[in-house]
Amino acid sequence: MLTSSEITERLHAVGTPLRLSLRVFVLFTLIYLSTWAGHYTSGDGAHKIAWAKVMLFGEDPGTHPDQNGVYSKYGIGHSLLAMPSLAAAHLIQKTTGIQTEAALYTLMFVVNGALFLALVAYYLAHFYPSRSVWATVLIMGLATTWWPYTKLDFSEPLVLTTLFLGFIVMRFGHPLLGMMIAGFSMTIRPDAPVILAPLILWYLFGNRSVQALIKTALALAPSLALVLFANYIRYHSIMDRGYSDQRLSNFLLVGLYGILLSSGKGIFLFSPPLLLGVWGWRKFAERKETASDAWLFLAICLAQVLFYAKYWIWSSDDAWGDRYVLPGVLLLCIPMIAVLHRRAFVIPVVIAGVFVQLLAVTVGGLDYLMLIRSAQPERAAVFMGRPSRIDFDDIWFNPNYSQLFGNWILLRYLLHIPPEPGRADEADVVGTRLYDAISPQEWKAAAHWDFIWNLKRSAARGNVSNPPPIPATTSP
Repeated sequence: MLTSSEITERLHAVGTPLRLSLRVFVLFTLIYLSTWAGHYTSGDGAHKIAWAKVMLFGEDPGTHPDQNGVYSKYGIGHSLLAMPSLAAAHLIQKTTGIQTEAALYTLMFVVNGALFLALVAYYLAHFYPSRSVWATVLIMGLATTWWPYTKLDFSEPLVLTTLFLGFIVMRFGHPLLGMMIAGFSMTIRPDAPVILAPLILWYLFGNRSVQALIKTALALAPSLALVLFANYIRYHSIMDRGYSDQRLSNFLLVGLYGILLSSGKGIFLFSPPLLLGVWGWRKFAERKETASDAWLFLAICLAQVLFYAKYWIWSSDDAWGDRYVLPGVLLLCIPMIAVLHRRAFVIPVVIAGVFVQLLAVTVGGLDYLMLIRSAQPERAAVFMGRPSRIDFDDIWFNPNYSQLFGNWILLRYLLHIPPEPGRADEADVVGTRLYDAISPQEWKAAAHWDFIWNLKRSAARGNVSNPPPIPATTSP
């Protein structure tokens, strides 16, 4: 039987991380609310909302299925998570006449963003002092692409939080429940097994028994059954036909270069603190308490990079950076806690990371891409040939047309310091500058502060009962 002092010691051991995580949650909820956009952002999200509405209310005049009667090919889990906010918005509108659907729906991503960082804090507080934990979550929350994705309604952030919550529950003594929670990620995105598989292997490696294997199967069964049921009610088959045309057909080296090093999608460029995570990984792995966790985080990141490097649309567009690998990038940032004392290197990396995220948080992570789609800019051929359309491969691989540069121009318009036009004779030698490829009027029209208090923009982008017809991406 435990003595009173032992009980007190155990409560303190649990209470300190819990109190710290609650403070992190409150702080980041406030931070993310201050940059909350409150409007729809993606065509993918519109399909997920349409399915949620049909499940909630039946046929809805604002939602329409495709020619096969399917409202959404995406994972049912995202639609299920959206249902409480949609139901609340429906009740508010019915009672008061006020339309809050987009605001309440996108609030889910604000809460999700703060929750993940609170979970990271809870995990790290078991092994590191609170000062180091605070520094880590502040860097992850403000200097990586996690911040912009609290404003974008994609599924990857939900997958990461679900998986990490399951990992936390497993890590601290409840493997069956934790695996069940992590398994729900399969219902959100059909490719979640790419990151779920390393978690399963991590658990089985530490628990080599038939009993552990049976527990894993039982824990994953509910989510797997839900996925199969969702497929059946849509396609009258348990097989997922929504992605039958998706292929792992990309040239591996092109995908690896694009994801790791390209000027338009490189994960180190869009999330500079990943450099700190890679640097600190060895020390994190050498620590007895976190050694196996370090290998898990690395395995998840490598699995995602290798898988999506082969995926036919490896870039994940439309997105801020490469959203597909967001879970792996954030998990591999966690080991940065082991090198935060090296301030001469850490501070410049953090400053660069915050600047990069501000480009997306202030203007809107997809605004430049939407401008490229609508303006149809052209660039002059260098030395020979006729002008050609600036396309997404230019954005991915040509620094002149990168997403970072495009958002920087939009931000400069908001700050009333637009760039100066280039000389006409330069384009034939060094190529057309991005600013000159699009008219000043179009740049100006596309530049808006992307905050919920910008009511005119929020209304225009879907602060209404039905999502706007934003172009859907071709990705899962």
